[in-house]
Amino acid sequence: MSLLLALGQQLLLLLLALPCLSCASNSTQARLDRQAKALLQWKSGLFRRGTYDLDSWTQETSPCDWFGVHCSTVVPSHGRDQGDVVFVVSEISLLGCGLNGRLDRLHFADLPHLEYLDLSYNSLSGPIPSSIGALAKIKYLDLSWNFLDDSIPPFIGLPHLSHLNLRHNSLSGRIPSNVGALAKLKYLDLSYNLLDGYLPSALGTLRKLTDLSLSNNNLTGPIIPSLVNLTNLRSLDISNNHIKGSIPRSIGNLTILKYLDLSNNQINGIIPPELGSLVLLSHLDLSSNQFFGSIPPQIVHCHLLSSLCLSDNLLNGLIPQELGYLTGLIELDLSRNNLSGAIPVSLSMLCHLFDLNLAYNSLSGRATLPSSASIFTTISLDHNMALCGDSQYNLPPCESPKLDSEQESIKRPNLLFLVAFVGPLSLVCLVIASITVVCWRRKLVKSSSKTKSGDILSIWNFDGNIAFEDILNATENFDEKYCIGVGGYGSVFRVVLEGGIIFAIKLLHSMEEYSDEGTFHAEIEVLTKIRHRCIVKLYGFCSHSQIKFLIYDLIEGGSLSSILHEQELAKELDWPTRIAVVTDVAQALSYLHHDCEDPFVHRDIKSSNILLDLDYKAYVSDFGMARKLKHGYSSWSTIFAGTCGYIAPGTYISLNPFW
Repeated sequence: MSLLLALGQQLLLLLLALPCLSCASNSTQARLDRQAKALLQWKSGLFRRGTYDLDSWTQETSPCDWFGVHCSTVVPSHGRDQGDVVFVVSEISLLGCGLNGRLDRLHFADLPHLEYLDLSYNSLSGPIPSSIGALAKIKYLDLSWNFLDDSIPPFIGLPHLSHLNLRHNSLSGRIPSNVGALAKLKYLDLSYNLLDGYLPSALGTLRKLTDLSLSNNNLTGPIIPSLVNLTNLRSLDISNNHIKGSIPRSIGNLTILKYLDLSNNQINGIIPPELGSLVLLSHLDLSSNQFFGSIPPQIVHCHLLSSLCLSDNLLNGLIPQELGYLTGLIELDLSRNNLSGAIPVSLSMLCHLFDLNLAYNSLSGRATLPSSASIFTTISLDHNMALCGDSQYNLPPCESPKLDSEQESIKRPNLLFLVAFVGPLSLVCLVIASITVVCWRRKLVKSSSKTKSGDILSIWNFDGNIAFEDILNATENFDEKYCIGVGGYGSVFRVVLEGGIIFAIKLLHSMEEYSDEGTFHAEIEVLTKIRHRCIVKLYGFCSHSQIKFLIYDLIEGGSLSSILHEQELAKELDWPTRIAVVTDVAQALSYLHHDCEDPFVHRDIKSSNILLDLDYKAYVSDFGMARKLKHGYSSWSTIFAGTCGYIAPGTYISLNPFW
């Protein structure tokens, strides 16, 4: 009896619940019907219907079963039970379906739960309807490769949008100024449209942006400084516009940038050395602009570069030999500039290069080509008037002067006469000259052993005596007020000569305090044989019995040691800058150890011997401890040398291979 009573109660509850279930079902169906109606109405305005996959879009089937449509479930705000859910259209993906019709016939207000919309690669036309702002939950929106026109509606009501692609349409007008409202945007592509006006400064507020492409529009004005705030950018492309002005030097803040294309604009100024801070950069294209000055060697810090295009600018000077260290380069285009000098031998190390274009410059000398050059490598060297080399590159041959056959036939009898009659006389003269030279050298050795120091004054590109007097006058006989630093071997003075030429003079201590000339001559021997951007430049020297000094290029920033010990200055040395300093020093040491005709070891690398200019570029200095590196040894020193705390391990240990 009790069992029958319980069954009766459950049956009664089920009967009472039937109307509610029916209401819920009707409510869910009503929601789907409203979304289906909007999509079916849009379909009715499309041309060529029935010839593509939208045949499944009918009133007899649920939108959740239509081609390209996906549904999800949501819990209504008044829902309490887990089963109280509603089906909604959350995704529409109709990429490349051949749709031909107007986009503005689609009522986005009837699709409030849409999160993903891809209508790319179709033939949709008309404007983007302002009702698109009703897609409050949209995360992915791709309308690229269509025929959409008119202006872009204001970016409002899309707080969750992370991907926006409107590439390859006919959109005109300006980029909406309230683009900054898209706080979660990571990908923005508005390229290949008819957009004009300035870049909106609000772009700089999209801190999560990783990819930005505005190429092939009619944008003008400068590169907005706020772009450098987008520190998550991996790709930046604003090529083929009318952008003017210069590249902000703070572009070095974009430290994870991998792709940078500013080509085909009207950008001028110098190529900022700060580009060297973009150590992850793989593609750099600054071609077809108005850049002038030299190519900054700091680009070598972008050691992952595979493509470097600087063509069609106003660049001059030499091609930096540092480019040869970018061993991953596949494309190098420096054509249509005013570069001069020889092609650096270091470019022959670019073993992966498949496209080399140095045409239309003022290069000279013998063309040095990559060792990997083959029939698959494209090399353009034409229109360099003083360049010679292989004829397959349209270059004249590098001919050494030779006598023609007619001249040789005329001079042959004269040559026989000289051999027959003048030969014996020459032999006698040679014997006499040899005896004279031997005697003279013995006398010279004796006299030089008695004299510790000579009276030598050598200042490159200057008259020695005049320059010596100018230096004394400019420093008031080396007055202390011109002293900018004191080291173990001497003091450094700042000297300004007539015409505003500025040098640093390293005055060695007096002979009473400093009697060993080895350090002085070692530094001269090293610095007169090397040329590298990261090594301080020697202009000349004075070696006199009463005074000795060296003349250097002045590096205004001071030593790394002094900067690190000043709290305010040390704050400027952020990690990217410190990495750049270490890289500069490493490049200098690599050059000394491997690229010099006579390799050297510095033996005293420390922070006080590393100088920084005002842009924090590093220069190695103080080569007093430097020595030639003997062949067959990784190091050669068997005596203690250098500064305690900075000495390389093992420098005071004998390296005799038989020990």
